[in-house]
Amino acid sequence: MNDNYFQITDANILSNENLREPQIEAYVEAYNHFVTNNNNTHAIIVLPTGSGKTGLIATLPYGIAEGRVLVIAPQLTILDTIEESLDSGSADNFWSKRGVIKTPNNLPVVVRYEGRTTRMEHMINANFVIANIQKLQARNEMALLNQYDPDFFDMIIIDEAHHAEARTWLENLQHFSSAKVIKITATAFRTDGKKLVGELIYKYKLSQAMSNGYVKSLEKFDYIPENPQFTIDDDGQLYSLEDVLQIKDEEWVSRSVALSDECKKRIVDESVKLLRKKRSGTRVPHKIIAAAPSINDAKKITAMYNEVGVRAIAIYNDMPNREQAFLEIDNHRVDAVVNVSMMGEGYDHKYLSIAAIFRAFRSLLPYEQFIGRILRAIPEDEIARETDNIGSVVAHELLFLNDLWNYYKEQIQESDFIKELRDIDLEDDGDYIKDKETGKLIEFGEVIESGNGSLKHEVYMDGRYLQEAERIRKERERKKKELIKLLEISDEQAEQILEQQYSDSSQYKRPDIILKQRNKLTDRNIREVIVPELLVAAELDIKGEELKSFQIFQGGRYSWIPSRIPTNGGMLATYLNTFLKNEIGRKREEWSNDDYARAAKLLDQQSEYLMNFLKGENE
Repeated sequence: MNDNYFQITDANILSNENLREPQIEAYVEAYNHFVTNNNNTHAIIVLPTGSGKTGLIATLPYGIAEGRVLVIAPQLTILDTIEESLDSGSADNFWSKRGVIKTPNNLPVVVRYEGRTTRMEHMINANFVIANIQKLQARNEMALLNQYDPDFFDMIIIDEAHHAEARTWLENLQHFSSAKVIKITATAFRTDGKKLVGELIYKYKLSQAMSNGYVKSLEKFDYIPENPQFTIDDDGQLYSLEDVLQIKDEEWVSRSVALSDECKKRIVDESVKLLRKKRSGTRVPHKIIAAAPSINDAKKITAMYNEVGVRAIAIYNDMPNREQAFLEIDNHRVDAVVNVSMMGEGYDHKYLSIAAIFRAFRSLLPYEQFIGRILRAIPEDEIARETDNIGSVVAHELLFLNDLWNYYKEQIQESDFIKELRDIDLEDDGDYIKDKETGKLIEFGEVIESGNGSLKHEVYMDGRYLQEAERIRKERERKKKELIKLLEISDEQAEQILEQQYSDSSQYKRPDIILKQRNKLTDRNIREVIVPELLVAAELDIKGEELKSFQIFQGGRYSWIPSRIPTNGGMLATYLNTFLKNEIGRKREEWSNDDYARAAKLLDQQSEYLMNFLKGENE
């Protein structure tokens, strides 16, 4: 292995239009963290499912790592997904497909560590080593920390890092203690609810991914039983829902529903109706993914699907013929995938479009991971209509999942605000700137349903997916042209750069490009994160004018804003941009890297301050 591989290899990242915004922005923040600021604390990157996490893993080491890179996955399903994208032996590898590395001979050497069967010479020659956490346990003689020196890896990337504080992870991080550590996750919290150890250097919200068309739109269907009845402790008496809630709590009811074969059949039938409707008039091989509470329940649900002509398969840990089962799914010989926890995270199959819920989720993280399986967008050239990129969630109303679904409602509302804020000119401030899982299934009853029941349908994003995707594409093109103009180069030079896939070996020596990326990130942080969050929290309409009477606009340096931009969204966005300019004391184009770092901290402080104001918590 060439220890300098990641430093000398031409990798087109910063100006690569084939990469997504969060991939480029997260890379820039990692570069600043480890290289510019020479920081050795663990770096945390938060990316929602479907926004390009595996691609980010592929690009992060270039220009940052000074030796081998270890990528750790918490389970085999996730490891398989990473290996597929990082397979240098396949023409479909991420670097070639996205134009990150132009010359095949410059692709990295990737080795999957399997313990005793992996040759040491292969490990020595590797640039990327990918491994499942189970292969790293210290009690295992062939664990990496028992076989390789502490300086064997210069960078460790942990995927799905909310698992990363378990003993096995910590033992490996302590052994390879000099390595740069990057933790990538969809949540900054561990599975036990505590915060991850490290510094959060970048966060991309689900609302941003939705507004950019990186993930599917969402809709929800609640099956509402007409006349549900329950038994308690086999006493032979039937209780109505109202009566049973006087005796038992909602958790007992939801457990009973989850374990009821009759309720299972209702959700099977409704999800099959949705599948047939989605598949009608399109060649997209839409599929159902179902969440079951146990292996026995998964087998029952699978049989129910098969009985109505829907080809189903049960997926669970330690199942026989696991690899063949996934081949059946990938080759569209399966219509419904019924899983028990195993595919709650990490499995990427873009044709999973219907999430059928048969279990009672108790917390947001496992629910979010399951819904994430249907979020991955289907490419535009494959879809026949905009509804192909709408994911459908169907569940029994008495599983009581509405509180968990509210998270998605907020994200979708924020995504709508982001679209509105893109048209506001934050630089137009004239001369005004002069101053400075899982519950225990213990007790349950039998559920009997009579009548036909009904289905409640809620759509939380508009149906103009294709039009929005096209608008985003044009906006992306416009931003690219702006970047070229900012570099002050001719059209001919710009074309030459694009044809040669402008290599990062030169970009590492171009701090001006880094600054321009940070400028964009600051702007997007205002438009796509802070302002939408404030508006949603305060229950304000983006086009309303209530904030005209807001205290900060009553006299002083910000009093001009309501007369210039009278809408709530515009006033907040312009205020934050103006506030930063006043505090930094310079125009954006004059900011240094340190200025952008300070601006990020100021934005965090000021957004919290505004949140308190808007919620009426400040005096």
